[in-house]
Amino acid sequence: MSDRLPLCVVVNGPSAAGKSTLTEAVQDHLAEPLLRFGVDELYRMVPGQWAGGVVGARYAVERGFSYQDVPEWPGTRRIQVGPDAIAMLLAMNAAIVAMLTSGVGVIVDGQAFEPQVNADLEQRLADLRAQGLARVAVIELVAADEPLADRQRRHRHPAGLSLHQNTLPKQAANPDLVVETSGLSATEVAKVVCDWLDHEFRAS
Repeated sequence: MSDRLPLCVVVNGPSAAGKSTLTEAVQDHLAEPLLRFGVDELYRMVPGQWAGGVVGARYAVERGFSYQDVPEWPGTRRIQVGPDAIAMLLAMNAAIVAMLTSGVGVIVDGQAFEPQVNADLEQRLADLRAQGLARVAVIELVAADEPLADRQRRHRHPAGLSLHQNTLPKQAANPDLVVETSGLSATEVAKVVCDWLDHEFRAS
Protein backbone atom coordinates (compact mmCIF):
# COMPACT_ATOMS: atom_id res chain seq x y z
CA MET A 1 0.00 0.00 0.00
CA SER A 2 1.22 3.51 -0.82
CA ASP A 3 2.54 5.65 2.00
CA ARG A 4 0.76 8.65 0.45
CA LEU A 5 -2.72 9.73 1.42
CA PRO A 6 -5.35 8.29 -0.94
CA LEU A 7 -6.26 10.63 -3.77
CA CYS A 8 -9.81 11.43 -4.85
CA VAL A 9 -10.25 13.15 -8.21
CA VAL A 10 -13.82 14.17 -8.99
CA VAL A 11 -14.51 14.96 -12.66
CA ASN A 12 -17.80 16.75 -13.32
CA GLY A 13 -19.54 18.32 -16.28
CA PRO A 14 -22.54 17.76 -18.55
CA SER A 15 -23.07 14.60 -20.53
CA ALA A 16 -20.67 14.41 -23.52
CA ALA A 17 -18.23 16.90 -21.96
CA GLY A 18 -15.45 14.28 -22.07
CA LYS A 19 -15.46 13.05 -18.47
CA SER A 20 -14.97 9.35 -19.16
CA THR A 21 -12.17 9.94 -21.66
CA LEU A 22 -10.44 12.18 -19.13
CA THR A 23 -10.82 9.76 -16.23
CA GLU A 24 -9.16 7.02 -18.27
CA ALA A 25 -6.30 9.36 -19.18
CA VAL A 26 -5.78 10.34 -15.53
CA GLN A 27 -5.82 6.70 -14.44
CA ASP A 28 -3.19 5.91 -17.06
CA HIS A 29 -1.04 8.92 -16.19
CA LEU A 30 -0.79 8.77 -12.41
CA ALA A 31 1.74 6.55 -10.69
CA GLU A 32 -0.85 5.37 -8.18
CA PRO A 33 -4.00 3.30 -8.67
CA LEU A 34 -7.33 5.11 -8.78
CA LEU A 35 -10.48 3.02 -8.79
CA ARG A 36 -13.03 4.46 -11.20
CA PHE A 37 -16.52 4.98 -9.81
CA GLY A 38 -19.17 7.41 -10.96
CA VAL A 39 -22.81 7.87 -11.73
CA ASP A 40 -22.69 5.67 -14.85
CA GLU A 41 -21.19 2.82 -12.84
CA LEU A 42 -23.96 3.30 -10.30
CA TYR A 43 -26.64 3.27 -13.01
CA ARG A 44 -25.33 -0.09 -14.22
CA MET A 45 -25.96 -1.50 -10.73
CA VAL A 46 -29.54 -0.21 -10.48
CA PRO A 47 -32.18 -2.99 -10.63
CA GLY A 48 -34.05 -2.94 -13.92
CA GLN A 49 -37.41 -2.17 -12.34
CA TRP A 50 -35.96 1.04 -10.86
CA ALA A 51 -34.22 2.09 -14.11
CA GLY A 52 -35.77 4.53 -16.56
CA GLY A 53 -34.20 2.80 -19.52
CA VAL A 54 -36.22 -0.39 -18.95
CA VAL A 55 -39.56 -0.52 -20.73
CA GLY A 56 -42.40 -0.74 -18.23
CA ALA A 57 -40.13 -0.51 -15.19
CA ARG A 58 -42.57 -0.69 -12.27
CA TYR A 59 -40.72 1.50 -9.80
CA ALA A 60 -38.80 3.90 -12.02
CA VAL A 61 -41.15 6.88 -12.20
CA GLU A 62 -42.23 7.12 -8.58
CA ARG A 63 -39.20 5.70 -6.76
CA GLY A 64 -36.24 5.20 -9.04
CA PHE A 65 -34.60 6.76 -12.09
CA SER A 66 -36.71 7.78 -15.09
CA TYR A 67 -36.40 9.98 -18.16
CA GLN A 68 -38.87 12.86 -18.30
CA ASP A 69 -39.60 15.31 -21.10
CA VAL A 70 -38.58 18.94 -20.51
CA PRO A 71 -41.57 20.99 -21.72
CA GLU A 72 -39.59 24.16 -22.33
CA TRP A 73 -37.01 22.22 -24.38
CA PRO A 74 -38.90 20.24 -27.08
CA GLY A 75 -37.20 16.92 -27.80
CA THR A 76 -35.14 17.15 -24.60
CA ARG A 77 -35.30 14.73 -21.70
CA ARG A 78 -33.89 14.83 -18.19
CA ILE A 79 -33.27 12.23 -15.52
CA GLN A 80 -35.92 12.34 -12.80
CA VAL A 81 -35.08 10.76 -9.45
CA GLY A 82 -37.36 9.39 -6.77
CA PRO A 83 -36.60 8.65 -3.10
CA ASP A 84 -35.01 5.26 -3.79
CA ALA A 85 -32.82 6.87 -6.45
CA ILE A 86 -31.66 9.52 -3.97
CA ALA A 87 -30.80 6.78 -1.49
CA MET A 88 -28.76 4.97 -4.15
CA LEU A 89 -26.90 8.17 -5.05
CA LEU A 90 -26.09 8.82 -1.39
CA ALA A 91 -24.86 5.22 -1.13
CA MET A 92 -22.49 5.98 -4.01
CA ASN A 93 -21.04 8.83 -1.94
CA ALA A 94 -20.61 6.53 1.04
CA ALA A 95 -18.85 3.98 -1.17
CA ILE A 96 -16.42 6.63 -2.43
CA VAL A 97 -15.55 7.60 1.13
CA ALA A 98 -15.22 3.95 2.17
CA MET A 99 -12.68 3.31 -0.59
CA LEU A 100 -10.68 6.36 0.44
CA THR A 101 -10.72 5.49 4.14
CA SER A 102 -9.51 2.01 3.17
CA GLY A 103 -6.44 3.70 1.71
CA VAL A 104 -7.37 3.33 -1.97
CA GLY A 105 -7.67 6.28 -4.35
CA VAL A 106 -10.80 6.95 -6.39
CA ILE A 107 -11.54 8.86 -9.57
CA VAL A 108 -15.19 9.87 -9.68
CA ASP A 109 -16.44 9.85 -13.26
CA GLY A 110 -19.25 12.34 -12.81
CA GLN A 111 -21.89 13.09 -10.22
CA ALA A 112 -25.61 13.35 -10.80
CA PHE A 113 -27.25 16.76 -11.08
CA GLU A 114 -28.85 16.46 -7.65
CA PRO A 115 -27.91 19.34 -5.30
CA GLN A 116 -28.51 17.49 -2.02
CA VAL A 117 -26.47 14.50 -3.16
CA ASN A 118 -23.61 16.64 -4.43
CA ALA A 119 -23.56 18.75 -1.27
CA ASP A 120 -23.34 15.50 0.70
CA LEU A 121 -20.27 14.32 -1.22
CA GLU A 122 -18.69 17.75 -1.02
CA GLN A 123 -19.06 17.75 2.77
CA ARG A 124 -17.78 14.20 3.11
CA LEU A 125 -14.68 14.97 1.04
CA ALA A 126 -14.11 18.27 2.85
CA ASP A 127 -14.18 16.40 6.16
CA LEU A 128 -11.64 13.85 4.91
CA ARG A 129 -9.39 16.62 3.62
CA ALA A 130 -9.67 18.60 6.88
CA GLN A 131 -8.78 15.50 8.90
CA GLY A 132 -5.76 14.83 6.70
CA LEU A 133 -7.17 11.51 5.54
CA ALA A 134 -7.27 12.13 1.79
CA ARG A 135 -6.10 14.40 -0.99
CA VAL A 136 -9.01 15.78 -3.00
CA ALA A 137 -9.24 17.49 -6.38
CA VAL A 138 -12.56 18.50 -7.92
CA ILE A 139 -12.37 19.21 -11.65
CA GLU A 140 -15.16 20.67 -13.76
CA LEU A 141 -15.29 20.32 -17.53
CA VAL A 142 -17.32 22.98 -19.32
CA ALA A 143 -18.22 23.33 -22.98
CA ALA A 144 -20.41 25.52 -25.17
CA ASP A 145 -23.69 24.16 -26.50
CA GLU A 146 -22.54 23.66 -30.10
CA PRO A 147 -19.62 21.30 -29.38
CA LEU A 148 -21.74 19.53 -26.76
CA ALA A 149 -24.49 18.95 -29.31
CA ASP A 150 -21.95 17.61 -31.80
CA ARG A 151 -20.55 15.20 -29.21
CA GLN A 152 -24.06 14.25 -28.10
CA ARG A 153 -24.84 12.97 -31.59
CA ARG A 154 -22.02 10.46 -31.20
CA HIS A 155 -23.36 9.16 -27.87
CA ARG A 156 -26.36 7.02 -27.10
CA HIS A 157 -27.97 9.41 -24.65
CA PRO A 158 -31.49 10.85 -24.65
CA ALA A 159 -31.83 13.71 -27.10
CA GLY A 160 -30.71 17.03 -25.68
CA LEU A 161 -29.60 15.63 -22.33
CA SER A 162 -26.23 17.40 -22.36
CA LEU A 163 -27.73 20.72 -23.53
CA HIS A 164 -30.28 20.64 -20.72
CA GLN A 165 -27.58 19.75 -18.19
CA ASN A 166 -25.59 22.72 -19.44
CA THR A 167 -28.33 25.00 -18.09
CA LEU A 168 -28.34 23.45 -14.61
CA PRO A 169 -26.31 24.58 -11.59
CA LYS A 170 -22.86 23.01 -11.59
CA GLN A 171 -22.44 19.81 -9.59
CA ALA A 172 -19.65 21.22 -7.37
CA ALA A 173 -20.03 24.58 -5.65
CA ASN A 174 -16.28 25.29 -5.60
CA PRO A 175 -14.27 23.16 -8.04
CA ASP A 176 -10.50 23.26 -7.73
CA LEU A 177 -9.97 23.40 -11.50
CA VAL A 178 -12.31 24.45 -14.33
CA VAL A 179 -11.35 23.46 -17.88
CA GLU A 180 -13.11 24.91 -20.93
CA THR A 181 -13.04 22.04 -23.40
CA SER A 182 -14.87 23.53 -26.41
CA GLY A 183 -11.76 24.20 -28.48
CA LEU A 184 -9.57 21.42 -27.10
CA SER A 185 -9.01 17.85 -28.18
CA ALA A 186 -9.33 15.05 -25.64
CA THR A 187 -5.53 14.79 -25.57
CA GLU A 188 -5.18 18.51 -24.86
CA VAL A 189 -7.74 18.37 -22.06
CA ALA A 190 -5.92 15.42 -20.51
CA LYS A 191 -2.60 17.28 -20.65
CA VAL A 192 -4.06 20.35 -18.92
CA VAL A 193 -5.55 18.26 -16.13
CA CYS A 194 -2.62 15.87 -15.68
CA ASP A 195 -0.11 18.73 -15.61
CA TRP A 196 -2.24 20.47 -12.98
CA LEU A 197 -2.50 17.30 -10.87
CA ASP A 198 1.26 16.77 -11.09
CA HIS A 199 1.85 20.33 -9.91
CA GLU A 200 -0.82 20.25 -7.22
CA PHE A 201 0.22 16.97 -5.62
CA ARG A 202 3.89 16.61 -6.50
CA ALA A 203 5.01 16.99 -2.89
CA SER A 204 2.17 15.04 -1.28
